[in-house]
Amino acid sequence: MEWLRELCRRLGILIRRERFDRDLQDEMRLHIELRQQEHMGRGLAAEDAHAAAQRRFGNSTLLREVSGDVWGWRWLENLGQDLRYGARALLRTPGFTAVAVIALALGIGANTAIFSVVNAVLLRPLAYKAPDRLVTILRYGDDPVAPANYIDYRDQSHSFEAMAAAEYWSANLSGSDPAEHLIGLRLTQNLLPMLGVEPLLGRVFTAGEDQKGAEHEIVLSYRLWQRRFHGDPNLLGKPIILSGEGFTVIGVMPPEFKFAPFWATNAELWAPLAFGDQIHNRDANSLRVFARMKPGVTLAQARTEMATITARLERQDPGTNSDVVVTPLKENVVGKVETPLVVLLCAVGFVLLIACANVAHMLLARTSDRQKEIAVRTALGAGRSRVIRQFLTENLLLAAIGATAGLLLAMWGTKALVVLSPAKLPRVDMVAIDAPVMLFLLGVTVLTALVFGLAPAAHATIGNLTSALKEGGRGGTDGTHPSSR
Repeated sequence: MEWLRELCRRLGILIRRERFDRDLQDEMRLHIELRQQEHMGRGLAAEDAHAAAQRRFGNSTLLREVSGDVWGWRWLENLGQDLRYGARALLRTPGFTAVAVIALALGIGANTAIFSVVNAVLLRPLAYKAPDRLVTILRYGDDPVAPANYIDYRDQSHSFEAMAAAEYWSANLSGSDPAEHLIGLRLTQNLLPMLGVEPLLGRVFTAGEDQKGAEHEIVLSYRLWQRRFHGDPNLLGKPIILSGEGFTVIGVMPPEFKFAPFWATNAELWAPLAFGDQIHNRDANSLRVFARMKPGVTLAQARTEMATITARLERQDPGTNSDVVVTPLKENVVGKVETPLVVLLCAVGFVLLIACANVAHMLLARTSDRQKEIAVRTALGAGRSRVIRQFLTENLLLAAIGATAGLLLAMWGTKALVVLSPAKLPRVDMVAIDAPVMLFLLGVTVLTALVFGLAPAAHATIGNLTSALKEGGRGGTDGTHPSSR
């Protein structure tokens, strides 16, 4: 519990900081007075004794800071002081501040906006259970397969714990509102359970509900449920009319659910798929096949097994099983946009580097005008690390202002990207300024402050500080030479 007592002690000092400073100052003054009396007892005059006592005691300001480090959180107080001082310094040069903030806002905003797209399209996992084990089994990578082939894949393979199929379907919804043409899918009974997503209301299909004559049940998307049925929870078990046929609503999927994520992406209802007489058909290629690999099975193993199965089926029925490919579901979703998005992110990264270089150049020029200030701070006991820390704090404050403006630009930019993005850009509806994007923004802000601020901060402490003090002294308090008055 020692750390807890130390924490409470330091918190108490932080809360009662003014009292602590007064007590410390009184104690230091007592030490100096005692030593002054000691020197006066040796025959020195009062002024000389006080000076000698002060010299022997040391730099009072520095000692107060050292005491603050021991007894409290001096770094926190220094940070507050540096932020206040940095804010005043930026306000004294509004032109420089405005130009720097605009440059940083453009660089940080562009990076944040593009990263939000990269995060939504490439980095965010699919909203299914263990999505890295989900694959598609299609001809040439994206063409459908026939029902009989799907049955053979399902029955003869051992690399998958489940295999299911989906078929494109559309229907006209009629009722009290105007009729609406809807896109949907017919699914084998095990597809929705394989995805591992629980319905918001009701249930999904159970065994036997994909048989001929038992397929008139329907699961609705959340969007359709809200738009056409006003979120009525009593809709479950009631019939709706689709293309003149009655379907019983058995479930409503959650708002974030979307299937399939790369094909028929506008599907809003799902019904059972009954093969009937098509179960032996190897020519009607209408099914997209989805599967979940068993734990421990690699993609290479699954591909090897499927290659063996399809080669055997191809020998039996030539032309029915050529070029069947096992592909990770995420790869189907991302498609061919991964490389362009990564290149675009790198490009806006270079834009930010250019902005940092410009701001660093401006800071270097500004640093030369602050040599007297740096010299005075050093003469008062500030070490080089303390001066560098002050400059880095100012730079972080400048970067934070630029990041705030950049965040506003990014929020506007992401909306524009969603509206103007090509129709083939997947998952564009998921682009948003969310927690990962905010963490990215924070990291970019700190890194940016270091990139454009470290060199000027180090350069500020390299100059001839003695010459700066002498030059400032000759110039008087307003920095002008006496002869010019």
